[in-house]
Amino acid sequence: MNIKSLLILFVVFLVNLQLKGQVRDSCSLVVDSLETKFSQDSEDGKFPAWIQLATSDEFCIGISDPYMDSDMALEQAKLRAVAIACLKKNLAYRSIVDNYTSDKKERYASSKFVSLTNVLSAAQVDLKALLIEKSFTSSFDEVFVLVNSANIRQLSNECDSTNTIRISADLLQSEIKGSREESYSFIKLYINTPKQYPIKELKYYSYNTQSGKDIVSKINQFEIKFPSGIFRYQPFQKSDTTAYQNGMLDASLHYSFWNAYLDVVLNNLLLMTKEGGKIKSVGDQYNTMFKNLFRVIDYQKMKFSITDIKVEGNRLYMKTDF
Repeated sequence: MNIKSLLILFVVFLVNLQLKGQVRDSCSLVVDSLETKFSQDSEDGKFPAWIQLATSDEFCIGISDPYMDSDMALEQAKLRAVAIACLKKNLAYRSIVDNYTSDKKERYASSKFVSLTNVLSAAQVDLKALLIEKSFTSSFDEVFVLVNSANIRQLSNECDSTNTIRISADLLQSEIKGSREESYSFIKLYINTPKQYPIKELKYYSYNTQSGKDIVSKINQFEIKFPSGIFRYQPFQKSDTTAYQNGMLDASLHYSFWNAYLDVVLNNLLLMTKEGGKIKSVGDQYNTMFKNLFRVIDYQKMKFSITDIKVEGNRLYMKTDF
């Protein structure tokens, strides 16, 4: 091969490398993979038709983080699908809701609301034998999987503990109202797998403030790094706040598909857990600013189902029932 040919190959390599970087790094990129590729399965062209099977009790979907190695992304998505299936089949939740009010004209705040909910679930499943029914990879290298939940069984005294998977989720909401209004929330998801499985645990944290989100995702002790707030699956629409639409909760897809999916699942659970509860104390003194405490404590076991799911305006909408 002569020098001229080598130079041509080198230039082609640099051009391809530059184009790849532009695809991954451009914050203004409007990604059409979940529209054009999904349109092969779905008439409306928004997402694959099989994603609607998330509303079936027989199936669950899981989604990996963006820009991961394909094999690791597949395993992460599968474990997340199993976790959602476990929560749908059987969960126990504990919640504490505190409302503080002030009868004084304070400078910054007149009321404070704090809600903390912990959700637990566990099941028996042979992860190595669990089959993936369908899969799809987006242009953000997110892997979507569909798994059959028939082989995910509830725990019993006769179950072999070697195939036990455990899930824990925490949700916190804090709001201060008055002349200075503040809001803060976070969601956390822990997945602990059987000891013989290569991936021992998955952790996912999403800290939400008025200025945006901070996301931490880990496989075992290794943190998964990916850009945040740039993901565009559909053209921008003016509405960009969480709201109800026909009884559905929604979340922005800007922070990845899994972030929105987990957000709407857990916040739908949070709404369902607010149905009951007992007032445990009234009239306690919180500090010099807040008093008249109303505390609601609740503990229940339940299961739920996803009754509707759709993508619109780069937002994910979901409705659940129990």
